[in-house]
Amino acid sequence: MKFIYPTSLLILSLFLSSGLARADGNTSLLESAAGGDTMAQRDLGINYLEGINGYEKNYTEANKWLASAVSKGDKPASHALAIMYTFGYGVDKDYFKAEKLYIEAGDAVNGASYNNLGAFYERGLVGKPDPVLADKYLKLAASAGNPDAMYYLGSRYQYGKGVRRDYKKSFSLYKKAADKGYVQAMFALATLYDDGIGVKKDDKEAVKWYKKAADLGDVYAMNNLGHMLMHGEGIKKDYASARAYLEKAKDKGDTSAMANLGYIYLNGLGVKKNYQKASELYQESCDKGEKTGCDTVKEMKNKGTYRATLKQPKEKKHSKRLVATSIDEGVNATFIWQGDDASFKANNQQIDCAFLEDHSEEKGNLATAFVCTDNVQILLKQFKDSKNAYLAVMTDNFKTEVKKFSVNVYLTEKQTNKLK
Repeated sequence: MKFIYPTSLLILSLFLSSGLARADGNTSLLESAAGGDTMAQRDLGINYLEGINGYEKNYTEANKWLASAVSKGDKPASHALAIMYTFGYGVDKDYFKAEKLYIEAGDAVNGASYNNLGAFYERGLVGKPDPVLADKYLKLAASAGNPDAMYYLGSRYQYGKGVRRDYKKSFSLYKKAADKGYVQAMFALATLYDDGIGVKKDDKEAVKWYKKAADLGDVYAMNNLGHMLMHGEGIKKDYASARAYLEKAKDKGDTSAMANLGYIYLNGLGVKKNYQKASELYQESCDKGEKTGCDTVKEMKNKGTYRATLKQPKEKKHSKRLVATSIDEGVNATFIWQGDDASFKANNQQIDCAFLEDHSEEKGNLATAFVCTDNVQILLKQFKDSKNAYLAVMTDNFKTEVKKFSVNVYLTEKQTNKLK
């Protein structure tokens, strides 16, 4: 399965000019700034603000030198000082002062100030939200080359947020931002090629942009690229590479990647078919809210291919354990059930089980089904009137009964970290 980004959020551009270590080959930056050089004052202020080029971060010094450059009309310095007031770096947070400085900065720093003004007006940071003014400055920012604004406007046109939906405009804006190295735009552009939205469907281009984004650390691109490598969409099937990208995404917590890896092990794609591994991956994705994972877990249980893994039981103040011990002559077996986990021990061998479903009847007879490792299923049944109980050991998805015997069932308050 692939992941598609939801509508993006407008973010503030923190981009600053890079600052310099020296104003020229011989004169130190500090000396030049002290001598009144405007660019040196701005660069020195940025060095102190970001702690770069051999300077330790010092907001007091940053404020001092940036304010001096601003007083001389330096636009990049106005943007840098506005950042300080926006986030409260060494000064009291003041959106109104920041707004004034952003306006003074204009199109400097690739339109970053225009982008931040758009964010201010959209979020209502200097009064009531003003979508018209926000749209004006975001378009100015995009025209000035700001990738944050390009990407955000692209998402607005794609999803029709505050504007008329226009996939071609969305594609154009994503492409411009992606060409500037904006990772989220690379992923968004890939999804448009992938689905043929705003552009002719082109799996090869989708793979190209997913790979660019994935190699720059985008977890969703890792998952989608892995999916395409797995199925041969726009690229030759490569199960090893697919698994590598999906493993990276899984390690970053992506639930879709967990499900896709489960698919690989379930079907033996480039690896030995492994129901245990597939069960663990699908279960993990399900536990974290992935519907595909939950649906597949249910399907595997119904087919008898699900393999349970013993988990640490959750801490429960009043969790009881059910214990069923064999009472038939010649049978030595114990079944323990607590929460979703269970274990079955017989003939000095133990397998781990997991609760599947309750088959209890309205008249009070209890019947509970469990799936276990080694393709074993267990049915525990208790009769209300006689108090008798038996346990059936089965296989082939409850189709074949291997052994059935009477048990003595009781509850205990005892709780351990592992069922034994």
